[in-house]
Amino acid sequence: MRIDALNRTSVQQGAEKSAPAAPQTLEKEADAGSDQAEISQLAQSLATPNADRVEQLRLEVQSGKYDVSAEAVAAAIIDSHLKE
Repeated sequence: MRIDALNRTSVQQGAEKSAPAAPQTLEKEADAGSDQAEISQLAQSLATPNADRVEQLRLEVQSGKYDVSAEAVAAAIIDSHLKE
């Protein structure tokens, strides 16, 4: 997504028209809510990447040696959907 001067201008114009929220209102809304979120074990396992592999990929990208064929990406996408 690209953010340029046109996008910022429209946001600024809307911000000027509305009055800022009072700090007390924000505190009351935060205290009133009891939202919760649960993360599945699959999501947790995906959230902790292998640090060595990430570093290896980072170095390959920086050096310009990282190359993935479109066929490999397409095959992985298809295979992941067929397993479900």
